Amino acid sequence: MHSYTFFSVLLICFVQTICLEISDELLDKRILECMEKAKIDKELVQKIMDEDFHVGKENSQFNEYFECVATSRHIVTETGEFNREVLQNDVINILLPIINKKDKNEVADKIVDECMDIKNDNLAHRMIDLHNCLVDAANKH
Repeated sequence: MHSYTFFSVLLICFVQTICLEISDELLDKRILECMEKAKIDKELVQKIMDEDFHVGKENSQFNEYFECVATSRHIVTETGEFNREVLQNDVINILLPIINKKDKNEVADKIVDECMDIKNDNLAHRMIDLHNCLVDAANKH
């Protein structure tokens, strides 16, 4: 079974008007380790978003979680750039099907292109900015 990241599961929650229940099947070993390290659970994920489905940067537990995910999933390369392949895979396989987008590859390219250049010296904040950008771009395209 193909396992998706908890980061991608957050995307599912944030593009829906009603957040989906997070299935345990979506939580792979790396994600569970990051959740444990940051001391977060599925219920906290559902409470952390605002009315625009954005994640704020004020929650230190989520900051720690996002940093752990970025590192363990290789979302950010050794040179500090986002790993386009990982992002595109998550957008195509999780985000776009949830919002019923057609031409997934073309739309995914546009979404990822919009968000690839996000910069922030704080890795956790950069990941949150990325998440918020992906949500906005998916809703726009």
